[in-house]
Amino acid sequence: MKKTTINSILMGIIVVLCISICFLIFCIAKRPRYVETSEPESAVIAEMTESERTAMQTPESSPMELPSTESPAAKDNSSTEPMQGKTSTRVNIRDRASEDAKVLDTVEEGTTFTIVEVLDNGWTHILYDGTDAYISSAYVIIINE
Repeated sequence: MKKTTINSILMGIIVVLCISICFLIFCIAKRPRYVETSEPESAVIAEMTESERTAMQTPESSPMELPSTESPAAKDNSSTEPMQGKTSTRVNIRDRASEDAKVLDTVEEGTTFTIVEVLDNGWTHILYDGTDAYISSAYVIIINE
């Protein structure tokens, strides 16, 4: 082969590599940004009992105390309303409580669902589109609707 042919082939390879690198840089710059947190984000909205409401309305009562922040699963909840949750960021919904499990869907921030159970292994069992599914508890915000 002639030197000019080899030079042309090598220049073509270099051009393809440069275009590939530019494309990868563009993809990295446009990817969604996620906030890493060391603690799972959660919010609990608790209703006040009748006695707490009465205590707040009397003028001679002591300074207002906030309701207990213990989790809804820890206290006896006489309400039959299921616990509701929403996602704190874009997250995968899986068929089992494992990072290796099949991804059923990827949902956007703020997607709501019914919580069946908050598991001790860092996963939350949910009902999503009428089926049992799991989501990492680190991305669940517990709400009451």
